[in-house]
Amino acid sequence: MKKFSEQFKKKADSIRLRSDEKHELRQRLLAYMEYHPLPESAGNLVRNRSRLGHTSLRLPASWNGWMIGRIAGASLVLSFVVVPALAEKALPGEILYPVKVRFNEEVRGALVSSPYEKIEWETERLERRLAEANLLADAGLLTPDAEAEVTRAIKQHSDAAKQSIADIRESDSEDAALAEIALSSALEVQSEVLVKREAAGTSPAASALATAVNEAKLGVNLGESDTISHQKLQARLETETTRAYEYFNSLNGVIGVEEKADVDRRLSDVKVKADAALALPEMDQATSSKLLIEALGSTRKIISFMTNLDVRKNVNIEDLVPATPTDDERRQALRLHLEEAETTISKVERGIGQLATTSSNYLELREGLDNYKELYNSASSSLATNDLTEAEQSATDALGLARGLLNNLIVLGIKIEAGADATGAIFKSR
Repeated sequence: MKKFSEQFKKKADSIRLRSDEKHELRQRLLAYMEYHPLPESAGNLVRNRSRLGHTSLRLPASWNGWMIGRIAGASLVLSFVVVPALAEKALPGEILYPVKVRFNEEVRGALVSSPYEKIEWETERLERRLAEANLLADAGLLTPDAEAEVTRAIKQHSDAAKQSIADIRESDSEDAALAEIALSSALEVQSEVLVKREAAGTSPAASALATAVNEAKLGVNLGESDTISHQKLQARLETETTRAYEYFNSLNGVIGVEEKADVDRRLSDVKVKADAALALPEMDQATSSKLLIEALGSTRKIISFMTNLDVRKNVNIEDLVPATPTDDERRQALRLHLEEAETTISKVERGIGQLATTSSNYLELREGLDNYKELYNSASSSLATNDLTEAEQSATDALGLARGLLNNLIVLGIKIEAGADATGAIFKSR
């Protein structure tokens, strides 16, 4: 306990406001005093006290000590409880913001006991800065100075996290690789948030902040993730999924029923992927590890979605972790692709009829139609035998080719009238 107190005191002594922050606080206090002068009664007390010269006011010792104790206690509560608590909601540019980032967060950082927890904390600080920037942007208050401050903070916190990863790597390269997966997942989530905000036009600074986040992502080395042992991957995934389900069970009333169902499905997808990885034979450990790494990254993103209000406000869970379609959903999607391909190719067939049969354009389009028929029949037969992967590839190629042929006709100036067979017929014998 003594050692902890000494460490805490040492860290607290090292925390200082920058000179510019001190100057800003002083100017704000002076401005407040100027526009909020003392009331007349208090002013009289000050003037009377000055007339007394060096005459001292003596109070009973017991009363004086009691009052001093009360004042000192109130000051301590104000300095170390009330002000820090109020500062937690401060935004860049507000008077208590330096207290939040230079005192509150530094003290919390001093309480972190391991390098891995340090990475988690620096990642959270980075997320805090971006959430603050988004709040300011939503209110139209994100100034160039605040944007620059957030950009600097992104680099500062990501660099601190990377340094902690380097510290871990000196003793355990596998733990360092796991930490990089966690940091990379967090940065990908924030990048997606900024991309969505930029696309929606809700944040004029989203592009600059996204650039800063992407630069931070480039510095994360995931090349060593394939060196993590199967056992460590399983253990970390189990830890993270346990956390995820704890958060999930606390979501009642926080998010809607449909949104919660979407989260539940992603958690189920993670379990399916993990089970598939563990079911692979020992000789295919590389594929198994890849699946576990994907499951771990998805779990981290799901946790970010559940625990970060700013993330839920700006993106859908599908944006972060696309659902893994069931076999029935894959079959339905295949049928829709093939139906669209047939509808498109029927227009191509009518358009070709307007070309001279001896023209080079006609011959090229006829060759394209023959290729389309092969792809379509391949997709149909693969779907019939339940080879969904092969069917999806052939159907995607067939639809792409059909669209390309139709586009070629449009470029040639061919007008295609809607025909009775425009809807096509899926699985039609060709």
